[in-house]
Amino acid sequence: MRLLLVDDDELDRMAVVRVLQSPKLIKDIVHASTAVSALKLFEESTFDVVLLDYRLPDMECLDVLSKLTNHASKHAAVVILTGIADDEMIERDCIVAGAQDFLLKQELSQRHLTKALVHAQARHALNQQLMETYARLKFLAENDPMTGLSNRYSFEESLRTAILRAQRTESKVGLLFLDIDNFKLINDSLGHDVGDKLLQQVANILQTVIREGDIVCRLGGDEFAILVHDVEVETSIGILAQRIKDSLNNPITLSNTQHFISCSIGISTYPKCAQTAEDMLKHADLAMYHVKQLGRNGFHFFTEGLQERVMNKISLEQQLRSGTLQRQLLQYYQPVIDAKNFNICGAEMLLRWNHPTRGILAPIAFLDDVEELGFLSEIDSASRRSACQQLAAWRSNNIVDQDFCLAINAGEQSLKDESFQTSIKSDLDNAGLTGNCLSIEVTEGVLVSDFDKTSTILNKLKTFGVNVAIDDFGTGYSSMAYLKWLPASILKVDRSFVQNVPDSPPDCRVLKAIITLAKSLDLDVIVEGVETIEQARLCCQYGTDMFQGYLFSKPLSPDDFANFVKNHHPELFQASCNI
Repeated sequence: MRLLLVDDDELDRMAVVRVLQSPKLIKDIVHASTAVSALKLFEESTFDVVLLDYRLPDMECLDVLSKLTNHASKHAAVVILTGIADDEMIERDCIVAGAQDFLLKQELSQRHLTKALVHAQARHALNQQLMETYARLKFLAENDPMTGLSNRYSFEESLRTAILRAQRTESKVGLLFLDIDNFKLINDSLGHDVGDKLLQQVANILQTVIREGDIVCRLGGDEFAILVHDVEVETSIGILAQRIKDSLNNPITLSNTQHFISCSIGISTYPKCAQTAEDMLKHADLAMYHVKQLGRNGFHFFTEGLQERVMNKISLEQQLRSGTLQRQLLQYYQPVIDAKNFNICGAEMLLRWNHPTRGILAPIAFLDDVEELGFLSEIDSASRRSACQQLAAWRSNNIVDQDFCLAINAGEQSLKDESFQTSIKSDLDNAGLTGNCLSIEVTEGVLVSDFDKTSTILNKLKTFGVNVAIDDFGTGYSSMAYLKWLPASILKVDRSFVQNVPDSPPDCRVLKAIITLAKSLDLDVIVEGVETIEQARLCCQYGTDMFQGYLFSKPLSPDDFANFVKNHHPELFQASCNI
């Protein structure tokens, strides 16, 4: 044990030294006669115990005690010595201030002092263990274990504190919400170990880019947030976002392999964008997703337009949960025309929202938000049941024949529903229909999001006789491998490949190539977006099987569709296309 003895009375110091004659306990005693010299010695060396006289000429005992017990890096047990008559209040004050024991000089004996020093050191060691355990637990509670950055809980507390400070000082706070683009692909293709190491590198890069005093947080997964204090102008946050984007665009080397990543950053500020920490996070997150929709690898500030979208989404969710929106949905049907004879051979069912104030809305105005809120599978199921009943009614009234095929879209949420196949079979049976009169349309993006599972589900549908169509072909992955292995019988060419035909020779060549490819894979081809007779004529020459577009009809209500079927004259189109 190494001891620092602090007493301005040399005789008292010598008395203590005489009492402490056990060489097994005390290895070294260092003397100090003033508080200043004692603190200097404590700073320069390491001691196990400090024996501190209550009365010193240059500083109050409690002040010295505070400096000793609250030192940032040095720790020692402190025992107070006093020649003052027994005073319980003084003793209590010293113990509360951090002293391990309080001894009267006139009662010192070797046994008494030795016992006090040993107990003081033991109690101090226990206190240190408790403090270290608390520090570790506090670090784990406030920091992300993988990257060492602040975690969501700690970050949100820091953000709230920063907003309160900004309110008092009338300053601005910035928040950057950052997401690594296509990180799931990295995890799936290279493994989670590589993904974790990549996130650690990202954390290191972010810490080198930010200003001193700003805070970086890992919110979870591949999402990070950055708190920027004392923002002078919003352009400075934009400059920081650009610097982050540029830094992450540089290759990251892991195990001698270079990896290239990009990020999408959403930005919100106090007080312009939000007044609370929760709203700042929400708005920055929304701005980040706006970057994703624009193509990723960029940054965007939260704007009033995005605010309006937030409020619309809140309103939409309320209407979905109450069932109000579902009751306002209408089913429209767009005819599908046989390219050989221009007869009506089917239709695609399309949803419309009969909005009480905005009128009839197309799917693009609401379905993406409905899917994001998790209600698309429910709406798909109800719409499919109703469409099957509508088809049965048309067949019963001889509006359409037995070969008429009704196409219905299926989103990713529907395909993940465990009861998807059995629900379709039930809908067909309840309407008295066979599987061959129904076509399920799935986009490329949905197909490849979980190829094996999707392929299994669609193969089961084919056992019921249901047709499977790849919708909007050419706008997504367009992989030959997927086309080869998917259980599809129909390919729908997106309207974007038709709109410049026949005026654009390159577009004509691309359209012909797509149709030729599909035919070589034994797929029937439906060309969407046909609006002119010239487009229809060229598609016939390229070998398409069916048309769908405004040349023939826009989407129609059930009654209008029935009238369209009755008044359709295929011979007029045959003559125009020289068939």
